[in-house]
Amino acid sequence: MRWPTGAPRIALRLLPEGELTRNTHPEACVEVSFGPLRPSDEPDMVMVPAPLRITPADLVRLRVEAELVLGEIRVEVMRAEIAWEKALGGWYEEGRAAVESRQPDTALLVRVLEGLHKKDLVPT
Repeated sequence: MRWPTGAPRIALRLLPEGELTRNTHPEACVEVSFGPLRPSDEPDMVMVPAPLRITPADLVRLRVEAELVLGEIRVEVMRAEIAWEKALGGWYEEGRAAVESRQPDTALLVRVLEGLHKKDLVPT
């Protein structure tokens, strides 16, 4: 089976009756095939896992459990985004208060001047 670029990494196939009659578990009539995997430690190596046979009930259970896990991931992402926006808002308020107090942060000014100095040293 060829997996073109951008194609789904998981394919399902309902096995034909001829394949099921000679099988010891005919209730496992759904074949799940996975696309090629690349291990992170060996970039040139490509593995293609063997197809897996499951029952339709297992397929439905897999779908439901996957949706539950994805829902939990979405909630965690939303919590992280809210925490980030809250922190960003706090930093914004601290910066605004510092600017309004008109007392410059000398450490910040030193870093800015050092950055500008280093930029002048880099040939353009």
